[in-house]
Amino acid sequence: MKQKTIKSFDGTDIYYVINRVQDTSDFIIFIHGAGSNHTVYTPFFAAFADKNFIALDLRNHGKSSRSTLEKITIQTLAKDIHTIMLLEKIENVILIGNSLGATVALELYKHTKKKIRKMVFFTLFSRRYIRFSWLFNILATVAYVFVKPFSGKRKLLFSEYHKYPKRPVLYYPYLDFRGTPFGTVMKLVRELFKTPLYLHKVTTPTLVFVSTHDWSTKNTLLRSDCRDCSSVTLVDVPSNHVVLTREYDEAIKIVSDFL
Repeated sequence: MKQKTIKSFDGTDIYYVINRVQDTSDFIIFIHGAGSNHTVYTPFFAAFADKNFIALDLRNHGKSSRSTLEKITIQTLAKDIHTIMLLEKIENVILIGNSLGATVALELYKHTKKKIRKMVFFTLFSRRYIRFSWLFNILATVAYVFVKPFSGKRKLLFSEYHKYPKRPVLYYPYLDFRGTPFGTVMKLVRELFKTPLYLHKVTTPTLVFVSTHDWSTKNTLLRSDCRDCSSVTLVDVPSNHVVLTREYDEAIKIVSDFL
């Protein structure tokens, strides 16, 4: 597994790890959630060591460089990944996205459908599926306006999430906060709430994890929306919003069977 950094379409440095063990253009691309970094998928790397895969740090996250908050959009993040695909000559992709990563994957899917073979989503986060979404949106907007002038001035600490497995749920927002500019996270929350998830339009085989202990998600509505979509398979896991760091063993098994 190698570490790489590329210049994205606008000159922003995007960091990723790449495991190229097969002489093929087929790849798995792991996309993390808002505030975290590629290490949330570290337990998957050993399980998929015999496959080609890429795990990146989204811009303003982890080891990727910072750009202005105006450039932090779902569309920009998807373009960063597309830039990697073009550079690495990737033609067939399995997208695995967590929270924000799922939304970014769907945005990429809209523009590269012919290249996407399968998708896997953990802990969807959008206005339609989150309880009290109006409150989240108001709080994120107020926080964003307040912290925007100071964004980028705080020293950040890179966290390797796999070193903190099965910690209390609130421990992970702490790791997010110390490793990612707060303004970036608030901007992305606002982006998530204005970006609809059109699961009923998905025609590629897609696996969606339903976290049965996640109080913030409207799981009944999610099941209803996917009931008549033959391309989408739902799987229940007894977890909350941090499946990747608390229930990764079961998640890896389910994803392996699906792929």
